[in-house]
Amino acid sequence: FETQGISADVLTHIAVATSLATIVFTSISSVLEHHRNGAVRWPLVARLSIGIVAGTALGVALITQVPGPVLQNIIGVFALLLAAKMFFGLNPSHDGQVPSDGALVGAGGVIGFGSSWFGIGGGTFTVPYLTWMQIPMRQAVASSAACGLPIAITGALSNVWAGWQVPGLPGWSTGFLYWPAIVGIVLT
Repeated sequence: FETQGISADVLTHIAVATSLATIVFTSISSVLEHHRNGAVRWPLVARLSIGIVAGTALGVALITQVPGPVLQNIIGVFALLLAAKMFFGLNPSHDGQVPSDGALVGAGGVIGFGSSWFGIGGGTFTVPYLTWMQIPMRQAVASSAACGLPIAITGALSNVWAGWQVPGLPGWSTGFLYWPAIVGIVLT
């Protein structure tokens, strides 16, 4: 986006929003395939999705208040922290009890909030959370894919709303969604 002359004030917001919008399309085929294989735990996804929708919408509302260069630094720090977590295998212990419905909704809120800031479908947060709950990996991945769809839809729609009248957006944008990139990514 920088080489296209898009303002530094909006290019990171466009990148995050565009990433979320592409996940709508890629998520649908993934969810359908996981569902056909019977791996999605739909009751769990439904409870998480309540929080996911709220957390994603709140995250988008707040992220639009962050200047683009600051957001780039936040994303960079997140990537470094995630790398350290993975490298050192830092995982909290679990007592084996299934979280309450309220805890699942709350976890969904955190997953949606984080996903909206980093332009991800939530697998980075959801799979570790579900495996922490001792959900078998196959079901954790499948259920995470299903959680990605409400993240992506809510994130895309919220970014249209949040970016509707923002100055400096390039042509072919709807809010913070940049359609040439969405089409190019989805087609490939």
